[in-house]
Amino acid sequence: MFPRLWIPLAITLGLLTAASARGAVVQGMVTSATGARLQGKIVAAYDTGGVLRGTAQTDAAGTYVLTLPNGGYRLLAYDPAGELATAFYGGAESFETTPVVQAADGAPLQASFTLARGGRITGSVAGGSTALAGAVVEAYNLSGTRRGFTVTNAAGEYSLVLPAGDYKVFAYDAAGVYAGEFHQNVRAFADASPLHVTPPEAMTVPFALERAARASGRVLDADTHAGLASMLVYAYTAEGSFAAMTTTDASGAFHFSLGPGQYRFVAADPARTYGPAFYAGGRSFAGADVVTLSAGQPRPDLNLHAERGAQIAGHVPPQLTVVAYNPDGTVHATAQAGANGAYVLVVAPGEYKLAAIDPSGGYAAQFFPRTADFLAAYVLALLGGQTLTGIDFDPPRAGRFTGTVRNFATGQALEGKTIVAYDASGTPVAQATSAADGTYTLAVAPGQYRLLAFDDTLQFATAYAGGAASYDTTVPLSVAADATVTADLAMRRGTRVNGTVLDADGLSLSGIDVFALDLAGNRVAAATTTAGAFSMVLLPGTYRFLAVDPAHRYFSKQYAGGATVTVGSFTPGPIAFLLDPVKRRRLVRH
Repeated sequence: MFPRLWIPLAITLGLLTAASARGAVVQGMVTSATGARLQGKIVAAYDTGGVLRGTAQTDAAGTYVLTLPNGGYRLLAYDPAGELATAFYGGAESFETTPVVQAADGAPLQASFTLARGGRITGSVAGGSTALAGAVVEAYNLSGTRRGFTVTNAAGEYSLVLPAGDYKVFAYDAAGVYAGEFHQNVRAFADASPLHVTPPEAMTVPFALERAARASGRVLDADTHAGLASMLVYAYTAEGSFAAMTTTDASGAFHFSLGPGQYRFVAADPARTYGPAFYAGGRSFAGADVVTLSAGQPRPDLNLHAERGAQIAGHVPPQLTVVAYNPDGTVHATAQAGANGAYVLVVAPGEYKLAAIDPSGGYAAQFFPRTADFLAAYVLALLGGQTLTGIDFDPPRAGRFTGTVRNFATGQALEGKTIVAYDASGTPVAQATSAADGTYTLAVAPGQYRLLAFDDTLQFATAYAGGAASYDTTVPLSVAADATVTADLAMRRGTRVNGTVLDADGLSLSGIDVFALDLAGNRVAAATTTAGAFSMVLLPGTYRFLAVDPAHRYFSKQYAGGATVTVGSFTPGPIAFLLDPVKRRRLVRH
């Protein structure tokens, strides 16, 4: 007889419990792009909170088995030798977009990976002239998701292995003493230039971080001045590129470590109780004060005052964006509809015009109620705490104009030029900005449109589709739903013409439209006055000038009684207008 093995009862129960809670099994294979099975690669499982819950190493056959507690996981595979790029389950481009798999007792979950040869980005991170150990370097896909990251060693050096593709690389000091930046000393993702990775080549990208400015303040209730917790605070560059985001603490306080530069600050309430708040009390991003920060500067007074908001709710086609415009046309707030088309938009008390916009260009923009014209849209007056429902949109499927804006003389692509589509009534209904390669896309409702391109920097004269010399002589272009029409525009360098518009008392007038007309009376260019001044760019020629008040406060007037002005290669003298007010008769009894 064999001796009996005695096991204490407590241990027996423990073994039985462990066996019954063995958990889920994930298994699969890791191969190369050529199909070769890869030994010694690591498969890792992270829970939905991003915590590592288990790893397994592939054997000589390239297979692995990973045992996990039941639950949801994101899976990835990587090469500890750093020769092959990390692969995310399902071919996802980033950890954040990796689908969550549900692992449970029963049949093993199959998950295989293909590791591609990587290219390497290496370099160093310094704070001033000092190497920064423990600095974080991240590579972002052009969609904005993070593809990979690493931490610098004691000498401030780093190495990132990435698959073939284009990336934007960001480095920051986890301690916040030095400001984070994208390569080439760029503050915002949108402004950074992509780096192209071609395996197995390597490139060197060094970072020299500047000392951070400490920007801080509080988000306060505009009425009670109480601090508001859990508010989101955004820092943007002055031009509107997202730079950083943080959340207020229990007292409403927030803190940023930002690089030297100019910024605008906005607060938003994820609980939808308060409307958006802009620094210094502006009603829009464009109206928010610009804050200039210098290296190492403390700026503790950036308080934002949020008003209790009004909620606007309704339905649009799925994933469209609903925009609340101030009456002056600046954007106050936006909200994106969900998969079912429902949206909730929160605004501060005030007056707004609403529009549904499709960032993908599948639908034409539509203002409420069902118009493409901003001027014809309803003005909605809203109070704090008010809820307005049933604000629905059904925009038509869009047609698209695409093309390239180029320098007429050199053929060079022109970036940052504004392209506008005008409908048959002469109303601007869509606007786009040319990309770095000069291309643009405009989404409009089916119909006929005149297209033009103008230059905000006032170097090039306005260009019209088809090479027309004026707005009035531009041939309208027709576009159907879901169709695409190509319309290229060529811009010529011109001469800047400046002028003023005053009233009879010598006061500066804003919002006056000034037109440059050719000798046939066609509109060649236009500008709108700000604080009584205007500027436009014209090609050499002879023109007449006309000032028109769209608000009908003042009579229209031709410059110098209709005299002509010759524009050559030099700027002519200022074009000055004095406008007479429209006198309205008072009704009296006879």
